[in-house]
Amino acid sequence: MATDTVTPTAMIAELRETTATLRSAQTRVFVLAAEWADAHPDEKASGACIHGCPTTGLPGEDFGGGCANGCVGDPDGFDDPFIPSVRWDAPAAFGGAIGRSTNAASCLIRDALIVRHRLPRLWDRVLAGQVEPTKARMLARSIMGRPRDVSDHIDTHVAHLAHKIGEVALEKKIDEAMLRLYPEQREADQLEALDRRFVRLDEASINHTGIADMAIRGDWKDLFDFDRAATRVAAAIAARDAALGLPAESLDVRRSRAIGILADPAAALALLAGDDAPAPSKRTELVLHITDTNLVGLDPVARNLTRDRAVLDQLVRDWCSRTDTHLSIQPVLDLADHDQTSVHQIKTRTRLRADLIAGTCVFPWCTRPARACDHDHIVPFDHHDPTTGGTSCDCNIAPLCRHHHQLKTHAGWRYTPLERGTWLWSDPHGQQFLRDPDGTTDVTPTDHRRGTGCRHQVNRQ
Repeated sequence: MATDTVTPTAMIAELRETTATLRSAQTRVFVLAAEWADAHPDEKASGACIHGCPTTGLPGEDFGGGCANGCVGDPDGFDDPFIPSVRWDAPAAFGGAIGRSTNAASCLIRDALIVRHRLPRLWDRVLAGQVEPTKARMLARSIMGRPRDVSDHIDTHVAHLAHKIGEVALEKKIDEAMLRLYPEQREADQLEALDRRFVRLDEASINHTGIADMAIRGDWKDLFDFDRAATRVAAAIAARDAALGLPAESLDVRRSRAIGILADPAAALALLAGDDAPAPSKRTELVLHITDTNLVGLDPVARNLTRDRAVLDQLVRDWCSRTDTHLSIQPVLDLADHDQTSVHQIKTRTRLRADLIAGTCVFPWCTRPARACDHDHIVPFDHHDPTTGGTSCDCNIAPLCRHHHQLKTHAGWRYTPLERGTWLWSDPHGQQFLRDPDGTTDVTPTDHRRGTGCRHQVNRQ
């Protein structure tokens, strides 16, 4: 007896249709959260809080009357001076209707209001169905407690990427915004963090196994010797700084500095003996992107491409002025350059350019760092006749983590470079994804015939 067989491609199509319906429903719930707040305004926002908190209505705020310094009845920070206040009992019923706790409902309503009032560009994209509410809420939470100009900056520079940006990339955008808008505060935060450095042995953790905890973990005798060595180096550092007229630092900070000195045994021995420091033996690979505006002091923000982070240019100067690490200037690496070789082994410059351009594995939504990936020949290299294709050149090399490399090689996934830094992926079921340095965009056509794989064929039935 014949039976109807559901193909994997048909299942993918049904999954996509169901997901689209789910996203539409989630968007409607998100919009209803804001409308629920509109229907339940806190008419007594400028009056006394039911919990006894003093209220505030500072100049420049969009909505006055929130509790000053937070509310004891609002541990999750529902109140925000830049969004309308909502009646204290409103979230409970909303939460009941959606099968969530009151606290979860409060957070949902808060996030919806933050997006609508502090991220208007993002709100428009949510209404248009271009950004999922989960992504919008991630951005809303990222600007909570931050000044208005930070949320304006994020709305201007991130709203158009919100559908594909991830938490790590968003954190970088927030960090860069804070560096640009509040560099002094960021620098003060960094200095405060440096004062909290320490290398500390927890002697109370010693047990019958002879294992103890410190910043590292190992045999107790090794840790005890290391602790004493760090203390000896810290004392030598204090004497040297005093001789140079430098301000005194805490023992914890000096012990932290001792770690770097102990990493260079010759330098540690010279310091303890009171001799001049030898030539540094430590080497660190650091790739920096500095523009002409950085060099003339017009832009305080440079980029550390080794970790793909925005940094203050003063920090770059501090790194380059250190005397305990060998510093060598390498030739400028032009990302627009092109190298080619007729052998399978790619050139080092080609590999570095591919890593810097991609940043991560170029598979859709993968975030594994490019430097830890394989370097795939997009068109496979022909070991029998290298002249027939699969060239080892910048155009044909991309970083893929081992798992996604295997998918491309053995599971029917294919990708095509559209331009430098942009790849179009196709899976075995007809889905397509555009991957660029900002993230992944689903570009699967919605009007092709199901199951044919042809996007140009017209159904004439």
